Amino acid sequence: TSLLSPGRSDLSGLYHLGRTLGRGHFAVVKLGRNVNTGQLVAVKMIDKTKLDVMATSHLLQEVRCMRRVQHPNVVRLYEVIDTPTTLYLVMELAEGEYFWQGDDIYMHKRRDFLVFTKKIPSK
Repeated sequence: TSLLSPGRSDLSGLYHLGRTLGRGHFAVVKLGRNVNTGQLVAVKMIDKTKLDVMATSHLLQEVRCMRRVQHPNVVRLYEVIDTPTTLYLVMELAEGEYFWQGDDIYMHKRRDFLVFTKKIPSK
């Protein structure tokens, strides 16, 4: 079991996946629905087989940071599910208009806030 997702190894029984919201080199983001609550979420599915050691390290650091940040203007990370080949990030489904640029996902949210996910190099 991974440090990031104790006790969870796949999405079955947890989320139904719908249409694709966006796609990058390492990941696909799909609309998801929580089976128990009906809540709509965004599920970012990251193909770990395409990541090298450095990219994996940055990804894990990004996930740790996302888990700590709770702010009304930042998309919230609800759950992380780690399998041998895929890392699933279950996130708040933000309302607004999406802009895609490579692997970066930008979202223009209500009240002119810009919410984004982007790899940030560590110092």
